[in-house]
Amino acid sequence: MLCTLVLTALFLAQGTTGLLAATFLSLDSGSSAAPARRAGAGRNAGPEQKDPEAILTRNIFDSETGDLWNVAEEEVEYVEDDGPPPEPGDGPLPRCEGAVRLVGSLVNTQSHEWSFAAITGAAGKAMLYREGMSVDDKQVVSIDSSAVVLLPASGSHCQIMMFDPGAPVAATAPARPATMAARAERPARPTREGAIPTADMESGITRNSDTSFTVARSLVDQLLSNQAELMRTARVIPHEENGRTVGVKLYGIRRNSVLGRLGLQNGDMLRTINGYDMSSPDSALEAYSRLRGASNLSINVVRRGNPMALEYNIQ
Repeated sequence: MLCTLVLTALFLAQGTTGLLAATFLSLDSGSSAAPARRAGAGRNAGPEQKDPEAILTRNIFDSETGDLWNVAEEEVEYVEDDGPPPEPGDGPLPRCEGAVRLVGSLVNTQSHEWSFAAITGAAGKAMLYREGMSVDDKQVVSIDSSAVVLLPASGSHCQIMMFDPGAPVAATAPARPATMAARAERPARPTREGAIPTADMESGITRNSDTSFTVARSLVDQLLSNQAELMRTARVIPHEENGRTVGVKLYGIRRNSVLGRLGLQNGDMLRTINGYDMSSPDSALEAYSRLRGASNLSINVVRRGNPMALEYNIQ
């Protein structure tokens, strides 16, 4: 299923071995990105290191920004040398002024060019940034899993945080007693399982058998637009055998979550999606870029040592 591919592509592109909760990646020129939290170590060690240039040059998640490999880092004149730039958590940095807001981040401690932050600026649209780029005349200095340090063109370092307690909150009018009719007209509250209402999941997913499912295209679109919450529904951990990554294991799946309703279970090891190998970042990213509009998906998993295939028809 595409939501599984979202998780796999993002986590493998990062190269981590644990959960990144909340990534916000821009998929189309009009879409927004989503949050991720890091809970794992760096990239898998291997005889050959992957060169991220091809992935960053294509930047399939953010067509508006385009090539991220050849972006020249903008020069910022420092008034005085106070040593290395501060990192998030290095002490109390003031909150950045203006409309900039951190939506999510993707952090690689081994290679900074693999670290990204999804930030909304004055235009209100989430875009992907890496260190050295600028948003609203503020240079991105360092990226952490829950905070980003910025340097305004004129001023000192400041930071934006994922969950900013200092963000302004609009005053609300005194609550009025709600009538039964008004309550009935309220839309269904989203569940905590991916921010998709239970009614939408029930109507959008038809279980034909234990391994065959029909999924409404409208639900797929809804999932892709709610990747922030989707990233909280499971953990994706690369699985190694004899020192080689052979797939990714899925953990934290609840039975009533989107992934659970799509037939996936805790401990399933994902091997391929429509023939694309899920053991490498390049393959996962290519699969995601090619299969977003697919009408049929076949996922090969290993469950408790037994290989099996899950089939999805998207209508």
